[in-house]
Amino acid sequence: MTISAAACSLLPSIVAIWDYRMKNTTNQDGFTLIEVMIAIFILTIGIIGAASMQVVSIEGNSTAMGLSESATWGGDRLERLMALPYGDAMLSDANNAGANAGIAGLDNTDVAGNLADAGPVLQGNFTLFWNVADDYPILGTKTIRVLVRRSDQGTIKTISQDFTKMRPI
Repeated sequence: MTISAAACSLLPSIVAIWDYRMKNTTNQDGFTLIEVMIAIFILTIGIIGAASMQVVSIEGNSTAMGLSESATWGGDRLERLMALPYGDAMLSDANNAGANAGIAGLDNTDVAGNLADAGPVLQGNFTLFWNVADDYPILGTKTIRVLVRRSDQGTIKTISQDFTKMRPI
């Protein structure tokens, strides 16, 4: 390929323009202040999101711990009641709901547990009480419901555990 005489005459001026631009142009490496501020803003949003997730996680763990403790106290009381003889006074249907009340006899409570068949027993932040339904669900059995109440951030939470004890033959 041959270069025309006109193109050859332009070549020195093109090189001169190129050389001038390279000498007078500053090479801008790095970030502008606006880019840095935008990056810091995005990072801040991410950190705030992670912090809020941490707060929710801590609250969830606290609730789970309270539920586990309630279940443990209820299970402990239920095991003690299961070990008692069938005719023990602690396993009597004190409010005489009996078989006629059925499952409703197990729900005789108020906030303090005063209407329950037995209790309340205070253990730390927990209140335990239990109800007994004689001859429920069939004759010769007692259904025992242990209720555990606790206050969780001003709200009363209740868990219950049931056990059916049979009259010995």
